[in-house]
Amino acid sequence: MSITLMLVGLLATGAQAPSALHCRITLAAGAPSETCRVTVPTGKRLRACADADRQAGHCDAAGGRRFVAWVVGTGPGRCHITTKKTDWDRTVRAKLSKSAGASSCDLYVEVQ
Repeated sequence: MSITLMLVGLLATGAQAPSALHCRITLAAGAPSETCRVTVPTGKRLRACADADRQAGHCDAAGGRRFVAWVVGTGPGRCHITTKKTDWDRTVRAKLSKSAGASSCDLYVEVQ
């Protein structure tokens, strides 16, 4: 019963679940490095990290703050969130570095 009341309370206050934005980079062997960008929609903001996010490894530090943003890479290429042209207010970028083998990189960012 308390779960139902809490859910009704969330609906009444207009609370919304965070949504994840995503971009993907795929490189063939020997292809040059590439970046992908996630842009935070107008009226939204990056979601701050909670303990569950930290435990899952889904937090990235930015200017002393922590946001829910992470990358998942496959293959030998280095996949990482880049600070170049990432402002953490509107845009987050990931970079996949050139490698001898085929690689991919997925960037996930949660907004609220």
